[in-house]
Amino acid sequence: QYIMAWLKLCLLLTFFSIAASSHFRGASISWRPIAEDESNGNYTIEISFRIAWRRSFNDNLFCNQSTIDSQALIGIGSLSCTSGCNGTLGNMSFYCTDYSEVEDWTAGGRTYQTTIFTPEFEAKFSSCCWISTLIFGSDGGWDVLVRGNLTRREDTGQINSSPVSAMS
Repeated sequence: QYIMAWLKLCLLLTFFSIAASSHFRGASISWRPIAEDESNGNYTIEISFRIAWRRSFNDNLFCNQSTIDSQALIGIGSLSCTSGCNGTLGNMSFYCTDYSEVEDWTAGGRTYQTTIFTPEFEAKFSSCCWISTLIFGSDGGWDVLVRGNLTRREDTGQINSSPVSAMS
């Protein structure tokens, strides 16, 4: 009877850990201007991002040395326009650069170009769920927001660009 109770407890704890698991670890997004077509007001921008996920969440986020060596794109979701643009600015597939089997995470990044048709834009990458071990916001929804203003700066005469931050 003691063994049966112990097995039930182990099964319950295993189920709870699977049900309570979450997958998003964090991301950072930056952008910079590449070209401006003054004749029609189009701007080509370069978007760069770093992102991290729970490695075992699904096959689209799984990374090992073979994934890194083959430079295969993995990932889920897209950067959706919320203001000043339409549709999406691109998908959030990335090249895995790091992973941990023991700590169960995958991280990587990618840079790509897209066209914006207005000097000011806003886009976000959002979903659910933050990692479960957070003190605030665990298992909750998240947004990674990027805002751009492609007007020329008065002090430099250059098109504005975002500050760059790093995630390691």
